Amino acid sequence: MTESRAAPRKSVRFLVQHQASSEAGYELDYARDLSPGGLFIASRATPVPFSTVHVQFAPKKDAALVSTFARVTHVTSEGFGAAFVGLDPETRQLIASAL
Repeated sequence: MTESRAAPRKSVRFLVQHQASSEAGYELDYARDLSPGGLFIASRATPVPFSTVHVQFAPKKDAALVSTFARVTHVTSEGFGAAFVGLDPETRQLIASAL
């Protein structure tokens, strides 16, 4: 399989709260990897591919909380990949500091 990611991913393990719609409750799972542009969430509660989810997480111990939207890029039996949407410069820097 050919690697098509724009940036390398770092293996991580931190809690991620994600919500598929405003009517749905939050699911709590673990991120498995992180890059400047997105993350992979190990989850049985997988959203629809190409949908938008709300995610919240602290990318490292004692870091500020990231709260943003992400587009579901792919779904597997292990979880789903999500690309961040519209990150502000401060949030980009917070994520970069965890890589």
